[in-house]
Amino acid sequence: MNTQHRKLLVVGALAATALLGGASAAGAAGPVTGTGTGSGASGVPAQSVVRFAPGATSATVSGRVGPGEDDRYVFDAHAGQTATFHLARSTSAQTWTLVGPSGPAVHDAHSPRQSGFSYRLPESGRYYVDIVSSRPSSYRLELSIPATTAGTTRPGAGTGGTGRPVVAEATRIAFAPGRSSATVSAQVGPVQRAAYTFDAQAGQRARVQLSGSATGAFALVAPDGTPLHTTGSRNQSDVTVTLPTTGLYRIDVGDDARAGAHRLTLSLHR
Repeated sequence: MNTQHRKLLVVGALAATALLGGASAAGAAGPVTGTGTGSGASGVPAQSVVRFAPGATSATVSGRVGPGEDDRYVFDAHAGQTATFHLARSTSAQTWTLVGPSGPAVHDAHSPRQSGFSYRLPESGRYYVDIVSSRPSSYRLELSIPATTAGTTRPGAGTGGTGRPVVAEATRIAFAPGRSSATVSAQVGPVQRAAYTFDAQAGQRARVQLSGSATGAFALVAPDGTPLHTTGSRNQSDVTVTLPTTGLYRIDVGDDARAGAHRLTLSLHR
């Protein structure tokens, strides 16, 4: 496995008591731990999936980051849930950012709350946690999301009856030789999303065209975690964005209303 990698943290946000017939979180298996090494802006992510143990409501990840590197974690949750973060860091030069599904950042590097932070999540969807540092450092991050009531769960296809969204590992968008655009297809819906990554240079213009269901939407996230286009934006069919930095970008596609096939075309131009 490529040692330069980002990690994907898939949180069973509806796990624990409500989904396990009243099983106590206190009696669940301990938190799952993943180790990260950080990745530069030009690094190719080798994503690892960390899932909550059955009945658990927290997960722990750890790693090291340095100048020009960041570790990114992603979790899915529902509106109204409270996420609590505890970060043990080896230096105050290390900070973290939390970005919601529609952006902007709800916690950033300028916040004094770098060691502990609780946030009531305002919307359902995917949240991004980026850990960065201006000098070599190590960290241990614990994320806790208490179980919700049974009434908030929604079983669906592809979820194993748990109602948890299926978070796809990102697929790299590859351009054919001499081509500046590529098209990918995916089946997405309320409980299933698709994720893509692509490398680009600062100053390039990315045109993203999405077709399929009228309720389909996408988010475009910069290498540093900044949302450049969100699922809450009005235009979801044909968007052109000037890219601010060189590195690895991410596109997430979903449809909260219905399941169906979607086509996404990415074009890069100067």
